[in-house]
Amino acid sequence: MKPSRSFRRISIACAVLGLAFSPALVRADEWEENTRYYEDDAWYDVSEWFDGNDYNPTDEAIGRWDDETYDRSDAVTSTDEDNDIDWTSSSYGYNNGNENDWYYDYSDYGYNSYSDNNRDNQFDYVASYYDYDRDGLYDAYASYWDTDGDGTYEDMNFYSFSDVTDENSDEAQKSQAEAEAKQKTQQSKMKSITGTVKSVKKVKTPATTNVVVQLSDSSSDQPMIVDLGPANELDNTPRLGQSLTATGVTFKAGDKTVLLAQKLERDGSTTQINRSGRSYTGTIEKAMTSKVRGQEHQLAKINTDQGKTLLVDLGPAKNDDLNVSEGTQITVKGPAVKIKNRAMLMATQVEANGKTTDIKRAAVKRQDLASSSQGNARK
Repeated sequence: MKPSRSFRRISIACAVLGLAFSPALVRADEWEENTRYYEDDAWYDVSEWFDGNDYNPTDEAIGRWDDETYDRSDAVTSTDEDNDIDWTSSSYGYNNGNENDWYYDYSDYGYNSYSDNNRDNQFDYVASYYDYDRDGLYDAYASYWDTDGDGTYEDMNFYSFSDVTDENSDEAQKSQAEAEAKQKTQQSKMKSITGTVKSVKKVKTPATTNVVVQLSDSSSDQPMIVDLGPANELDNTPRLGQSLTATGVTFKAGDKTVLLAQKLERDGSTTQINRSGRSYTGTIEKAMTSKVRGQEHQLAKINTDQGKTLLVDLGPAKNDDLNVSEGTQITVKGPAVKIKNRAMLMATQVEANGKTTDIKRAAVKRQDLASSSQGNARK
C-alpha cells in the first residue's frame, strides 16, 4: 500500500531536522496536512523585517525592489553585469559564438549537500534541492540515505517548502519524479579519477564561478571533465600539464558527463572543496527562535555589508558550537529557499567570532536518535 502524503511528510520532516524516523513510532495523523513548515506565527512577524534582500542578484538595480524573480526587462536595465544569464530558459549552454568549446560557458548544477561522516569516500547522506519555477529560490528538496553502506541509497524522502497546492503542480510532480529516479541511479560511493590537466576554463553558475578542467588519462580514450568548485575557494588555478586526482560524484549536464569534485589532490596536498553556496557577510540586527516541526530553530535578521537584509535559519537553537547574538559580525553560506512566498537562507556554514561552524541538518546515525524520536511520538 502506498503511504499517505501525510505519512511521507512526517518522515521528510524528520529528515529536515536530523531526527530519527521509524514507521512504528509515528502515527500518520501526527501532523495536519497543511501544517506550516514554521509552526508558530513568529515566522510571519519575522517577514516584516524585510526592507530588501540579497539572494538573487540577476536583475538588481539601485532604487528598484528586487522581487527575487528573473525578469528579462529588468535584466536589461540592471546594474549587475555579472549575472546576465536567463536561467529560466536553460540550465546550461554557451555564450554567443562559442558553441564548439569542450564544455559549457554556464551550467546550473543545482544545490546538493553531501555528508561523508566517517571519511570513507562514501556519502552516507545527500540532499538535493529543486527550484520549480527557476526563480533562484529552492521550493523543495529530496534527501537520500545509504543506511547499510552497500553503495546504494535505500531511503529517499521528498519535501516541498511550498503550499500544498504548489506540491500538486506539474513542476512539483516532475521534481519529485526526478528525485525518485535519481535514487535508482545514484551511487553513494565516490569516484576518483587521476589525470593530466589538458584544458582549463571558468564556468558561470547561478551562485559562483567555478573552475572546470579537462583531464587526459592514458587508460581512457576520452578526456574526463571535472568541476573543481568555486574559483575563489582554490589557492591557485590548476596548471596545464599538472597531474591531479579528483574525488566526487558524476552527473550529466546535457551530453556531458562531469565529476563534481568534493576532494582535490595535487602537488602532494589534499583539499576539501567547499560547495556551501554563496557567501553573505554582515551584522545580526535581530535574533529569535521559531519552531520547525517540533524543534526550536534560531532565526536571524542580518544586515549585509551591501546594505541589504537577509533572513537566515541558523539551524537548531541548541547548538553549542554556534555562539551568536545581536550585534555579532557573521558570514553565512547556504541555499535560499522560498517558504510561504518569503525568501530564507538555510545556512549550511557560519563564520562568527573567529570560528567556522558547519550546520548539521541531518542525523549522523539516525538509529542513535531513535529514543528521542520515540519520546516525541509519545507526546
